[in-house]
Amino acid sequence: MRFIYTSYKEGRMSRREEMLFKNTEFVGYSDLNKKPGFQMGMHRTKDGRYYLYTACFRDNGFNIVDVTDPAKPVAKWVEGDWVGEVHDGQSLAKLQVADGKLIACYGGTMRVLHGTHEQPYWGGFKIYDIETDPLNPKLLGQFECEDGPGVHRSFYNGGDYAYIMGSKRNFRGYILRIVDISDPSSPTEVGSWWADGQYLGNKKASDMPEVGTEPFMKLPNGHAITVKDDVVYAAFPNVGFCMIDVQDKSRPRLLGNVSLNPPFSNGQSGAAVHTAMPLGNRPFAIVTTEGERTWYFDNNREEGMFHKITSQPMNIIGMIETADKENPALISVFPYPEVPEEYKMCHGENFNIIDGQRVVFGPHNMFDAFGQDCLESRDDRVYNCHFQAGLRIYDVSDPFVPKEIAYFMPPDPESTWFDIEEGTLFPGPHVGHAEDCIVDDRGYIYVDTYQDGLYIVRCTV
Repeated sequence: MRFIYTSYKEGRMSRREEMLFKNTEFVGYSDLNKKPGFQMGMHRTKDGRYYLYTACFRDNGFNIVDVTDPAKPVAKWVEGDWVGEVHDGQSLAKLQVADGKLIACYGGTMRVLHGTHEQPYWGGFKIYDIETDPLNPKLLGQFECEDGPGVHRSFYNGGDYAYIMGSKRNFRGYILRIVDISDPSSPTEVGSWWADGQYLGNKKASDMPEVGTEPFMKLPNGHAITVKDDVVYAAFPNVGFCMIDVQDKSRPRLLGNVSLNPPFSNGQSGAAVHTAMPLGNRPFAIVTTEGERTWYFDNNREEGMFHKITSQPMNIIGMIETADKENPALISVFPYPEVPEEYKMCHGENFNIIDGQRVVFGPHNMFDAFGQDCLESRDDRVYNCHFQAGLRIYDVSDPFVPKEIAYFMPPDPESTWFDIEEGTLFPGPHVGHAEDCIVDDRGYIYVDTYQDGLYIVRCTV
């Protein structure tokens, strides 16, 4: 493969212009109307058309991408509802599609992550009908979080119940909330679960650590969830991998958990436990801790969220044995992503030190949308977006020895799509970052990036 790089102005770093492949091949690309993509869902119509719905963690709305021909994707931006006249501060982090419905999760943005100002926003989720007209979703109803940042992650695989990690009055951070959506016009919460320390009760407001400080980042919190056979697989930062019985929706109860931080991750890592999901029908599950996007770690900042990093514990993808739900156990850790020679020529020997600067590194979103007939269904592969390491594909047929078998790395962005007025949102290395992935039943893999649109690839092994 021919390697090309150019230099940024002021000698910041080299730019890698080419995509990098191992056992994958390029199919198509969309710039998503220059909206940074995030978590995705897919809908296949009765006449065989495929529509990809991509959330946006910075802007209020989502893209609908016709990927019937994945080599020629066509994207339509759908603007969301704004709070008053303020067009900043609202985001849509996650959406899921099932049973002809789109569940869209709304919340607020952060200046240090999204380059936005702190502005009014609406927090909760909205239910849209996409069966009637996939390109023009019709709002059916909404569920509002009474307080806090809204909804960050959710799980909906069809049926009467939506599971969200959402804020709630008198609680700190995100908790598990189970919502009956059998009547989409009037969603109703039927049950909830939270970790010790999240219920504020009679605690004084002054007991809350300042947002962005290390004590704040070490508080218990909820992040991503997956549900299978009335068991919620939940990632709770600073608590661990949790299995929660929700057969009785009104009274969820903890079955078992595996504590992961320490030794993995820490209070400077975003979601210290990020993703939890079962591995098909096998008695295993996947769990991850989160690294972060490298450029948030400014060597000139000493305090506050995403401050100067001097050390960072290992962030992992791990395999959990779940045969005994009350005693799940970590049985293996996935290998460090292979570093391509072309990447080494441009940025360095590994993903932890880029252009001579120490950064945080670890996995991010993975293909966790399953159970839909338009999506790939197999239990021997794991797909993960590994930030600056791109998309990584693993063979997990032997759960004790996960093997990396393929990768795709998008190029470094040509320019930034957003920043803050001071121009300091990206103080560190500006490299290509993969955010989320989803795989359809035809084998096409959709990878969206932080500032460079959507790439469509195939695995060739």
